[in-house]
Amino acid sequence: MASRLARSSLQPLATLHARRGYSGPGSLEEARKALVSNHLLVDTLDLTKTFEKTGLPRDTAEQLARDISAVILLNKQKMDEAFVKQSMMEKIILEQEARIQGFKNELSKTQDMLQASVNKDLERQQSYLDKMKAEVRHEIDKLSASQRLDMNLEKGRMRDDLQGIRDKTTELVIKVDRDVNELRSGVEKAKNDTIKSVITILGTFSAMAFTISRFVQMSTGG
Repeated sequence: MASRLARSSLQPLATLHARRGYSGPGSLEEARKALVSNHLLVDTLDLTKTFEKTGLPRDTAEQLARDISAVILLNKQKMDEAFVKQSMMEKIILEQEARIQGFKNELSKTQDMLQASVNKDLERQQSYLDKMKAEVRHEIDKLSASQRLDMNLEKGRMRDDLQGIRDKTTELVIKVDRDVNELRSGVEKAKNDTIKSVITILGTFSAMAFTISRFVQMSTGG
């Protein structure tokens, strides 16, 4: 069986060798080993030859090579069932990458839509805020104008009140000055009258004293 497998494997190899121009048993043996190592798990022909060199009969060597090949193939099948093949893994990785890329594209699209919606909402809110600012500014201007008008009116009223107080104060000062002048005139007149009265009394007293002294002198002379 090993001989038939080796011969069947070497037939396409010899054809390929002939096409490429290789010649010689050494090149054919190297090509065979390369083909076996690339496509077969066990080179049964080399394994059979190895067993024969150890002294085993050819039939026993071939049977032992078949048993070892069967065990290796069974283990390979179990390993294939237990582990994912490289091609399958690459396929799964490519599928996952495609799914991830699709998810990224969908996420980017969703983010763009959400950003556009947020920008639209922000623009609407900004427009509303600008409108509210304009209305508040207008109300503030109206209130300021009203306050300025009220302040001007209040200033006018206070100015009129101050002018009235000033006029009343001036009138009061004039009246006080007049009363003071009248009082001063009255005091001056009373002082003059008092002086006159005192002079008159003193003159009377002098005349009376003189008269009394004359009477006294006349009484003494007589």
